[in-house]
Amino acid sequence: MSTIEDRTIALAGIIQACVLVQSLARTGKADPFAFDASLKSILVLDAMSTPAVYGGIVGVRDGLSIIADGIMSSAQGDSVEVLRYTMSLLHLQTQLYRDGTTFSAFGQSIEQLSSVSSDQLVEACSDIYKRYISELSPQIIVQGEQDYLQREDIPPQVRAMLLAGIRSAVLWQQKGGGRFKLLWERTRMQNAARGLLEQNATH
Repeated sequence: MSTIEDRTIALAGIIQACVLVQSLARTGKADPFAFDASLKSILVLDAMSTPAVYGGIVGVRDGLSIIADGIMSSAQGDSVEVLRYTMSLLHLQTQLYRDGTTFSAFGQSIEQLSSVSSDQLVEACSDIYKRYISELSPQIIVQGEQDYLQREDIPPQVRAMLLAGIRSAVLWQQKGGGRFKLLWERTRMQNAARGLLEQNATH
């Protein structure tokens, strides 16, 4: 797998998490398969390959589809908000990484998630986001319907997906991603996303 494909998959992971945040905030629902793949990616600390972080290409298909459709070059409508969340998460991940002590404690908290039961995982991820990311600047203000955002079950799911986005942002950085890469490689990543979707259409 090429480096550009690795970076495209990592970016797709961020974007997919942001789409799920948007869906939860607006409708109180999220695609269960994509949500599960994004949530489980937080637990994968030592993957054999970039796709393996998401359980294979299929686990990040929604994010790849959005990149293939051109969100990086011509975001419109709902995509503008998704892109704003994406850029915010990339910035927050950089902020987190700069503070070595906090990043180390953050990493230890992520490692401890492996001992959390599946029915407690969302809440545990939400707590980690609140502890380490919510205090960073600028804070992400999630837009949506107050009826859903005030429900007891939705905010923890939103924070868990934002943490999934941070996890993918860490992967993006590990694969050589950066702010200028987003600009310079937009077309290459769009083509890579299309190629990855085509290669895995029958799998």
